[in-house]
Amino acid sequence: MRQFDQRFEDYMRGHTSEASRWMHVAGMVTAVGAAGLAGRRRRPKLLWAVPGAFFGFAWSGHFIFERNLPVGFTDPGAAFSGDLKMIFMMLSGRNAELKELVERLQRPCSPEATAQ
Repeated sequence: MRQFDQRFEDYMRGHTSEASRWMHVAGMVTAVGAAGLAGRRRRPKLLWAVPGAFFGFAWSGHFIFERNLPVGFTDPGAAFSGDLKMIFMMLSGRNAELKELVERLQRPCSPEATAQ
C-alpha cells in the first residue's frame, strides 16, 4: 500500500491547481455521460468520444492551469489510478484533504523530515 501512496503523492505533485483538478472531474463526468449516451442509443461509434471527452478536459487543465505535462505521458498506470482516486475524493467531498496534501507536498523538506 505504501507504494500506491507514494505514487499518488507523485501524481498529486502534478495536480496542485484546484481548477485543474475540477477539469479532471468535468472530463470524467462528460466521458461517463458520453458512454451512457452511446449505450442508451445503441451507437457504439459514439464510444470514440469517451477518451476525447476526458482527455480534452483533463489535458486542458494541465496546459492552462498547471502549465505542465500530464502524468499519463510518462506513467499511464499512475495516471489512471491517480485520476480515479483524485476524482473519487473530489466527488465525495474530500477536496479539502487534497488541498492539505498538496500544501504538504509543496513545503520545503526540513533536514529532520528527511532523516526519519
